[in-house]
Amino acid sequence: MRAAAVVLLLVAVVARPALAFEEFEGTRAEGMGGATRAWALADSAPLLNPSGMSLVKAYNVEASYAYGSRLSNQFFHASVVDSTSATGLAGALYYTYHLDDHVGEEHGHDHEAGVALSLPIGNYLALGATGKWFRLQGADAGPTGASSGGITFDLGATIRPMPILSLAIVGANMRDLGNGQAPQMLTYGAAFIPLPSLVLALDGVTTFTRDAVSGRRGTGIKAGAEWSMPQRAAFRLGGGSDPMLGVGYLSAGASLISEVAAVDVGVRGDLFPMATGSERNLSVGISLRVFVGQGQPGTAPDPEPSSP
Repeated sequence: MRAAAVVLLLVAVVARPALAFEEFEGTRAEGMGGATRAWALADSAPLLNPSGMSLVKAYNVEASYAYGSRLSNQFFHASVVDSTSATGLAGALYYTYHLDDHVGEEHGHDHEAGVALSLPIGNYLALGATGKWFRLQGADAGPTGASSGGITFDLGATIRPMPILSLAIVGANMRDLGNGQAPQMLTYGAAFIPLPSLVLALDGVTTFTRDAVSGRRGTGIKAGAEWSMPQRAAFRLGGGSDPMLGVGYLSAGASLISEVAAVDVGVRGDLFPMATGSERNLSVGISLRVFVGQGQPGTAPDPEPSSP
């Protein structure tokens, strides 16, 4: 029994990187239950669907902080997203620093940096890609504490067959790093925009990499809604299931918006375990967005397609 306990402890330490960054989806996405892939505006694009940068012409600078109770996770994140090019080519840069602090254990501290590009093809289709670099150190690198890292990438497509409907599909972490740092996933979603101020979204996430501790993989469903008042406020609700953590959750968020900036908050709470050994988590995020030029890319713009 004692030997088995030691083995399980070592496995848990090794497994921690599997969800080091996947738990961070950005403040807006967190408030909508993670269901933003078909309407991935601003910071949601490089994190969840790079082709979403082509939905709206805007220049957005964002800084975020998030905390998760399960592993005492802290995330410090910054991004720049620019889709104002006359050629239609959109680009983004981002950086995320992750820290987990377990009492009596070695800290884990990790880095992720990425660059994303998106190009509209006609008026109804956009293609995008995100290149990602990881470096995990301390406890997150494994039982020896040696640093580890790698490079992988996401590929995404957004289709708008009509102004009020957007569809998306994304292959996440297409290059298998083989060490649990970046689980391979197929994600997909739909967004219905019946009014310029209202977005209703539904996403699916299918994981192909098994969690090293629980051995779980499978499909989770995420749903969310966003109602916005331009230059005033936005409100978000969401919920769903997480296939790797094995939990069901609810989330909520809000924004205060001016002509030049917005402050966003998002909260997600795991309500019930869906599998043996699941751990509940409460996460809270806050971000500051600055709009350079025109556009407020955290709220729903006019639904008329503009490449796409």
